[in-house]
Amino acid sequence: MYVEKKYTMIKYTFLSLITFLIFSFSNLQAQQQDGYVLIHQDVAIDNLLKKHIQVNEYNPWISGYRVQLFSVSGVNSRDKANLFKAQILSKYPKSKVYIVYQEPYYKVRLGDFRTKINALDFLNSISKYYPSGFVVVDQIRFKEVEDEEKEENTEATEE
Repeated sequence: MYVEKKYTMIKYTFLSLITFLIFSFSNLQAQQQDGYVLIHQDVAIDNLLKKHIQVNEYNPWISGYRVQLFSVSGVNSRDKANLFKAQILSKYPKSKVYIVYQEPYYKVRLGDFRTKINALDFLNSISKYYPSGFVVVDQIRFKEVEDEEKEENTEATEE
């Protein structure tokens, strides 16, 4: 609960900062003359940005989506989940596969998607093999998603 309050406060602080910056820059554009712009910025803005960066470095998790393909409970459920994970990795070796324990179930989830549309596209592509899969909201690692998007962009430009 404390962590949620902390992130809510950070979100509001960040949104306030963005709003302030937008209004500041719109005011600067009105005052611009001869291609020279002088910016008078409060030191508190720099401090807020630095603090925001530090908080995100300590917590790389963001709200996102994953595709849940398997859920099991009972005797040897962890072993069954690990076996299912191994099967998925043999079919999709580049994918990130996670086993989540939510008592009494072990759940096997696949991928780190920032948007529900991306998760649904992926689910659509594998629904032939896993018709019971569905998209769930989960905490995903921001850095890994960011790195994967950079790799996809470089691959797309190389082709």
